[in-house]
Amino acid sequence: MSDTDYANSPDWITVRQQQAENQPSELAKLDLEYRRAVAVRDIQLEGTKQEELRLKQEEVRTEREKLKRGVVSNAPTGPRQLVGRPLGNVQPRSIDWLWTGWIPKGYITLLAGETGAGKSTVLADIMARMTTGAAWPGEPTDLRRQPERVLWLGSEDSVEEMLVPRLMASGANLENVVEIQGVIQQGQRNTFSMQDDLEAVSGWLAYARDSDARPFAMLVIDPVTSYLPGQKLRKVDLNDAGQLRTVLEPWLVLAQEHRIAIVCVTHFAKDTSRAMLHRVLGSAAFAQTCRSLLAVVERPTAEGAEPEPHAKAMIQVKVNLPEHPGGAWKFSTVKVEVTTDTATGKPIYATRPEWEELDAALTPQSAVGKARGPVSKYEMPFGMWVKAYFAHHPAEEWLRVDMVKSAALAERVVSESWWEKHSHSFLDKRNDQGFWFCRPKASPFEAR
Repeated sequence: MSDTDYANSPDWITVRQQQAENQPSELAKLDLEYRRAVAVRDIQLEGTKQEELRLKQEEVRTEREKLKRGVVSNAPTGPRQLVGRPLGNVQPRSIDWLWTGWIPKGYITLLAGETGAGKSTVLADIMARMTTGAAWPGEPTDLRRQPERVLWLGSEDSVEEMLVPRLMASGANLENVVEIQGVIQQGQRNTFSMQDDLEAVSGWLAYARDSDARPFAMLVIDPVTSYLPGQKLRKVDLNDAGQLRTVLEPWLVLAQEHRIAIVCVTHFAKDTSRAMLHRVLGSAAFAQTCRSLLAVVERPTAEGAEPEPHAKAMIQVKVNLPEHPGGAWKFSTVKVEVTTDTATGKPIYATRPEWEELDAALTPQSAVGKARGPVSKYEMPFGMWVKAYFAHHPAEEWLRVDMVKSAALAERVVSESWWEKHSHSFLDKRNDQGFWFCRPKASPFEAR
């Protein structure tokens, strides 16, 4: 309406018309209310999505925490009752050994050692003897057994450049060794996982046993730490026993179901001050889950002598096995030419072990000692000081411990704490009528 129209209308009509034009229509009101409602709904939906995301993240964190503690997510939550049986009805069963005292079937064997110690060389020889039926070290060389097959999973060494030449050097039947190269998932090649692919391995083992009539006797995983991650645990904490048991224990069940030997290769931790059993890389769960723990080490030498780089020893660390003959196998690594590269014409070399003898005196303690860590600054001075101090007294004479200790402290060849921890490694001690006496050991280093 124009200004002229307003001027010619009655006052009350003019006021009403102006009010109507200044106020939004009913349709506009409804549209505005609708837009406000949509905005509120969107805000609420966004809040709901954020809450759902938060709950999902919380659920994932909870699942991970359960896995760390070894808790199964779908485990029953109802009342629990004990299940048991009288042992009078249990029939004893002997362990089925692949190599008696060293590698059992139906269990996990851990093969450990420092880098370059010769683990792969030993393993190649074991595989060669299995695949050809050759005698084990110490058995009559003309003893033959049925050849067996090996399933191999490895990532550290090239198959063409390292594994196959080593197997050839030891005389293996390569037709009896099958390599697991990975898995196919939705048409894509993927990395093998001990968490996700156990059923696939079980299927292979069952087929080889039931349909192919050529069962596998051993599964090698080298190194075991490369195949621990999976869908549930993307990163496995090697120091978390709960996480490791979650991954390893199903494989122990698989070994028992299929009666095969599973050999897991791992490295020693760098902390050489720890006992050999506790130097296995990662948690003690590794050592606790395995039935047999083999260590390949440099052969110990006489004090002061340079180590022979090719002289090695294989030690059974779990010495409580009743079938173990005791001691350790001495062997040397030998380089041999195995074949010629057809592409370049160059000779291909590899190492194989030459087994020598089973030395009963070689134990985990005698091979590496209670500690192979950094030598204390007090160790050598105290060893020489003891010899010099007791040289002024008759041979085999026992002297008061407090007198010897006071003299060593006064001359600053030891500290109080070092004496308490290490003096027994250099001194024999005995109690006589309430007083402690000591004298030098035959060799100050014999207890180390």
